[in-house]
Amino acid sequence: MKKVIVMLLAAVPFAAFAQQKYTINGTIAKVRLPTTAYVVYQESGRMKFDSAAVQPDGQFSLKGVVSVPMKAYVMVSPAREKLFSSPSPDQTGVYLENGHIEFSTPDSMFRARVGGTPLNHDQQEMVDLLAPFVKQEAALQAAFRKAKVNTPDDAKNAQLLKDLMLSKEQAEEKFIKNHPNSLVSLNLLRVTFRPESSPEKASTLFNTLSPEIRTSKAGEAYLSSIGKAKVLDIGNMAPDFTFKNPKGEDVSLSSFKGKYVLVDFWASWCIPCRQENPNVVKNYEQYKSKNFTILGVSLDGGEDARKNWADAIAKDGLNWEQVSDLRGWGSYATQLFHINAIPANFLLDPTGKIIGKNLRGEELGAKLSKIL
Repeated sequence: MKKVIVMLLAAVPFAAFAQQKYTINGTIAKVRLPTTAYVVYQESGRMKFDSAAVQPDGQFSLKGVVSVPMKAYVMVSPAREKLFSSPSPDQTGVYLENGHIEFSTPDSMFRARVGGTPLNHDQQEMVDLLAPFVKQEAALQAAFRKAKVNTPDDAKNAQLLKDLMLSKEQAEEKFIKNHPNSLVSLNLLRVTFRPESSPEKASTLFNTLSPEIRTSKAGEAYLSSIGKAKVLDIGNMAPDFTFKNPKGEDVSLSSFKGKYVLVDFWASWCIPCRQENPNVVKNYEQYKSKNFTILGVSLDGGEDARKNWADAIAKDGLNWEQVSDLRGWGSYATQLFHINAIPANFLLDPTGKIIGKNLRGEELGAKLSKIL
């Protein structure tokens, strides 16, 4: 869990500002005492904490100094319980900057509201904007988990989720454009519009930000990631790799040269991936006799990774070559292809050249129909 928090906080420092003296004045209406409140952030590559005891009236005050404005997380932990003991820590995002940050919640950190400083007002505005989408997404994900694969309800939920994600993305774009001088916009851009998935949109939205944000340390890091993503632009050669298949045999991407191949990144635990699999199966069955195949690359990892991987292959009927190093997000393939979200895929021509990216739903069938 600590690793997850580090990833969430990575690359958030913001340059070109003087030291920031922050104070977080918090109130928790219902709290089990004794409890300690923490603010967790990362600076100079190290995770840091400031803490304070929650008082009988539910109030607490966290004070500290950071080098620049940055995103952090407020968490609470009952006495005798380690801060990172829970797989889903009770936390909420805040921005550390000069001034008094207001923080209040009726009980859980997940229901907290923040304000008091410019960045925290922006943060709360963003949270309120996206809350309806988050609620609807959770309901659709729950419905998908209850439904059986390849049923009308499953297909209906998949389309509803796709439409919801498109509406959410449009709302996020609007927020970024309406807050060009906010670190909140840059962080939303980094999380939502990854250069690896949509470099053109990432670049376009980045250029709507103010010069101060673009030239910040975090802004320059994001710009660099846009540049790196161009290596995987359509028209370039895909990097080669070799992984084991479920039988323990070595399989190289280069061994598929001579065929059109869809390199499909997925995982057994990825609900959107499992929702998309029926569409991938349909296209595989339709075009497998026309010099087309698929190489599935799983990002499963952990103690039961091999079993979960094999079970998902069988359940979803993925009758094409599958490989994985079973290292989850630490997979070598995620580094080669700059994968930060799944499902993701790359369509290669018989020479190994990239001719399509992130083709899902009707787009995949339309592209295969055109070239095959």
